[in-house]
Amino acid sequence: MKKILLVVFALVSCLSLYAQKEVGTTTIYPRLGMNWSKFTNDRIEQSNPTAHYDSKYRMGFVGGVEVQHQFDDFIAGSAGALYSRQGADFEKMEDAELSFKTDNILVPVLIVATTKIGLDFKLGVQPEFMINSNADKILNKVNLSIPVGLAYEWNHIALDVRYNIGLTKVYKASDIDNTSKGSTFQLTIGYAFDI
Repeated sequence: MKKILLVVFALVSCLSLYAQKEVGTTTIYPRLGMNWSKFTNDRIEQSNPTAHYDSKYRMGFVGGVEVQHQFDDFIAGSAGALYSRQGADFEKMEDAELSFKTDNILVPVLIVATTKIGLDFKLGVQPEFMINSNADKILNKVNLSIPVGLAYEWNHIALDVRYNIGLTKVYKASDIDNTSKGSTFQLTIGYAFDI
């Protein structure tokens, strides 16, 4: 029991040494990482023979920069620009393999709830602008999502995990069962530069 209390005391002491961002501090975070994206409720139907192929996650690169400003002891705001390779893959069909590949510029605008232990909670809105695609004739060029995430910063190294919930439909066509929206998990690592 004494060993457990000693370990807990040591952990609490280490966490209390973390320097929370001072009010008024602005920090730049260059970020690099990976994301996994797909279109929700999307499937390809085949009539002969009868079959369907569901959308599955496609792995891609993400990188860019975000700027965060500490408004008070517990609330910060951030905005950024990220390049993100997204899209969707489909289960392999008998005679073909289909995937949608998109290059996007993401503009996350977030409210950040900060803590004294370096753990941050993020929520916001994110316009997404498609700049290149192998399916640009059928996909919308502008989409909107809600990023929800957690970040942990220690010794200027920032690990960030987000899930981007699509709000807008990804397909242009209105004559099909058009309920597909973007769904992206994002994992990045960055470095904090206080300015």
